[in-house]
Amino acid sequence: MKRTLAIVLLLLGGLVSLAQEPLVSRSTKSYLIADYNPKDTDFLMEKCRQAGLDLGLSVLANRVPTNSKYVSPQPSKHLLKQGVLQLQLPIDEQQTEFSVYHSELFDQPANINVLQIDDELVTYRTTEKTGNIHLFYHCVRGAFGTKKAAHGKNAVIYKLWDTPERTLLPDLELQNQMAQAAAKEYAKTDFNLLIFNDLKSYAYNEHGDEAIRHFLDTIRKYNPDKLLQADQLTPASWPYLSRVNENQIWHESMRTKIIETLTEKQDFYRKNMMPWMIGNFQILLADKNRKATTLEELEWFLSKAAAFDAGFGLDFSAETMKKHGLTDAILNTVNIWESLRLDSIFSAEQKEMFKDPYGNWHLEKADDSTYLLYNQHISRRYFCNFTDDHWEWNSPYAGRFAMRICVEGKGSISDPVFNTPNGELVFPSTLKAGQYLILDFDGAAYITDLNFNKIEVVKMQGIPFLDEGVSEVTFDCEVKAEDHRQPEVTVRYITINQPETIIIHAQ
Repeated sequence: MKRTLAIVLLLLGGLVSLAQEPLVSRSTKSYLIADYNPKDTDFLMEKCRQAGLDLGLSVLANRVPTNSKYVSPQPSKHLLKQGVLQLQLPIDEQQTEFSVYHSELFDQPANINVLQIDDELVTYRTTEKTGNIHLFYHCVRGAFGTKKAAHGKNAVIYKLWDTPERTLLPDLELQNQMAQAAAKEYAKTDFNLLIFNDLKSYAYNEHGDEAIRHFLDTIRKYNPDKLLQADQLTPASWPYLSRVNENQIWHESMRTKIIETLTEKQDFYRKNMMPWMIGNFQILLADKNRKATTLEELEWFLSKAAAFDAGFGLDFSAETMKKHGLTDAILNTVNIWESLRLDSIFSAEQKEMFKDPYGNWHLEKADDSTYLLYNQHISRRYFCNFTDDHWEWNSPYAGRFAMRICVEGKGSISDPVFNTPNGELVFPSTLKAGQYLILDFDGAAYITDLNFNKIEVVKMQGIPFLDEGVSEVTFDCEVKAEDHRQPEVTVRYITINQPETIIIHAQ
């Protein structure tokens, strides 16, 4: 037994078999995650070209929707079963409460609680264990369009596997049918990357890793030119995958965790000779719980991809692209960072520098062969109380600064004024709740909505300049309340150092 366990651990520790060769090309090119909506495909393809990304299609090809032909009107015999239950008493076609003998199957997870009895599906809301009996309450008979029927005490009753997406799962035979049908459909699309999340679910049918191998082999057969990506690495999946991305969504608040986690994972995938992606970054619109994604947040993430020389998924839906005011800037920024990463332009010293979880960098293109890399200092948020707002702004760099004023809640402010040791800055404007006043490094000022869509240009008076170190700054404005509530106003400033020049030498 100990010897067997040791062999299993050895296989798990080193997934690559020396006898295997990858069947597909490996890649660390980043990609855009897209929902499959044919009307958006051309739009997304154009945006991918702008950003230098692949277009990836996230699919779950072994999910059986409850409205599919495999469920209604007659459920397939090949829906994946957790196991068999035994009725305590016969039931007629109208009963919504009945009982079965106790089974360990009730320890298995479930989401929509589906039972299959002959050609009828039944769902239940709650169960209660009494002695050796499980009672089902609030049952829906003839669920999902199947036919209600009476069932004798000896009728075979199955508890089915379901998923958090409120779908069912197939057994191996049905999964093979679905894989072939899906593979043919994927072959007709313009997507050059197929993304299989929850790869472990393809092995739930008691055939384990062999089921995963068979599934990926079918997909590849009909899509030989597409890249295949999954969220985990197994011995069977290794030859078929172009890379692995574990579907981790990162955001700026995870600064400390990201370096420790990424270092550990990079070592694992390097040992197994598999390209590795660092996860996904989601571009968000503003809502009541969050602010829209900024370029500073994006470049923080892009610097981590550069640090580990790893690709990523950009979760940027067509709807968000059309509503986010920085879409073109986001895509162009991704293109700049990724072109340098893929061409191995960043030095070892720069990559190590990018691993600083609290560091912020800005990269811009000066011309076809020259790029400028800035270290950015991004301040904390300063909250305005409109009575003696007096702050100490501490910058490690001297020079021009950028600034973002955000107004939320109710009401508005007018003619905000900042006094710094280097002079007064006046913004003749009215800023309503749900708007930003943005000052960029070129001295241009403008008002946007909370998704950074420009509303009007503001003619700022003064020169935005900070000395290195601590600067005493005061803030004032006219405040107009609404419904007896004052607006909530926050200020954030950004300074940059002298840039490091990166020269691209002709090959």
